[in-house]
Amino acid sequence: MNNMKRRTFLKSAAALSAFSGVNIARAGGSSPSNQPIIIDLFMRGGMDGLNVIPPISGPNRGFYEQLRPNIQVPLTGNNSVLDVGEAMGFHPAAYGLRDMYVAGDLAIIHGTGLPEENTTRSHFDAMKLRELGTPSSLSTTSGWLTRHLESTPHITGSEIIPVLVSNDSNPISLQAYYNALTVDQVGGYHPNSGQFGEKHAEIIGNMYTGNSALDLSVSGAMETLAIIDALDLDNYTPAGGADYPDNSFGDQLMLIAQLIKEDLDVNVATADYGGWDTHNGQGDGGGGSFYGRVETMSEAVRALWTDLKASGLGNQVTIVIHSEFGRRARQNGQSGSGTDHGSGNVMFLIGGKINGGQSYGEFVGLSNEQLYGGEDIAPVVDFRQVYGTIVQEILGNSDLNYVFPGYQNHVSMDFAAHDVIFKSGFE
Repeated sequence: MNNMKRRTFLKSAAALSAFSGVNIARAGGSSPSNQPIIIDLFMRGGMDGLNVIPPISGPNRGFYEQLRPNIQVPLTGNNSVLDVGEAMGFHPAAYGLRDMYVAGDLAIIHGTGLPEENTTRSHFDAMKLRELGTPSSLSTTSGWLTRHLESTPHITGSEIIPVLVSNDSNPISLQAYYNALTVDQVGGYHPNSGQFGEKHAEIIGNMYTGNSALDLSVSGAMETLAIIDALDLDNYTPAGGADYPDNSFGDQLMLIAQLIKEDLDVNVATADYGGWDTHNGQGDGGGGSFYGRVETMSEAVRALWTDLKASGLGNQVTIVIHSEFGRRARQNGQSGSGTDHGSGNVMFLIGGKINGGQSYGEFVGLSNEQLYGGEDIAPVVDFRQVYGTIVQEILGNSDLNYVFPGYQNHVSMDFAAHDVIFKSGFE
């Protein structure tokens, strides 16, 4: 891609949101060989981390079975827990996550959430507070990723695509950021397709030939569409034998990989995967809606990581998987088939700069005295501590006061270090 096309691509990123659903944010023109990239994957609806990573030994296993007689992940049978030789295991559908953990590419962060004083059971409020990065305020005018992009020294604003969003609009974490590209599908992405496509593009181009902001935006958008169309996204072969699930989430992550690999200076990519509000029909390890949800998430993320790592981008990429809150430890009644909104949860980190194959944070326990409010997994790790460690130690941004205003006394979680770290468990 020549310099003129790169500049035009940058100018038109905002205008492209009208055509698509993935937002791409682009870094400050740094070399693709060393540019750090964060891919933030939001599991919207309140993912049940206690069943994704269930206890399999010690006293917490007994409490777990008492609390969830109908929806527990069993220890034996065809769909039993995936044992990794520790006090915790993986849901049987999370074999992709398990394999990345065993390979040392994935780390588990236990007990994460909003600070205790800011916990809420509202989906809307919890999502907004996390994405704003200001747990005590819903009125913050910009998202935390926006402030990261604004304050990172190597991001200059001259990039082609600094941010890639897999949705039809920017998430709240990118609120007040106006240079993001939104695209939501790989197959069939031909905005100028059809026998009259070229003629339509010509007519639109002739309508906006001036120097006004609107003229520049439209003309830039049309040229950007042409650039994307020329990438031949429909005929993509992932690297490393990566096998993306044939569904919307798989398509979103494949597109993120494609565009990152096209040397477009992506610094931030985001995607959402919903449907985690499992008040009922959750099922146990052997079935239910939860099984399919976990499998899709796990396999799509494994494919994304395999694709990027095999392309030589493993040390540049950090993938974060998170949700607005966890679920209550106890199922809904004696015959309950799901769980209500909770507090503490797990987060997953994947990347070449992540010291994986280990658990971080703290799983306090499942006894009544250990549960938060007698109901929830205890949220003992402020989510900002996780992101703060990534922002400072992996993304190269030391200005945490700006990225997370009001967040004080940050302590590294050491998952980006090479030292032997404290390993928490369920015992």
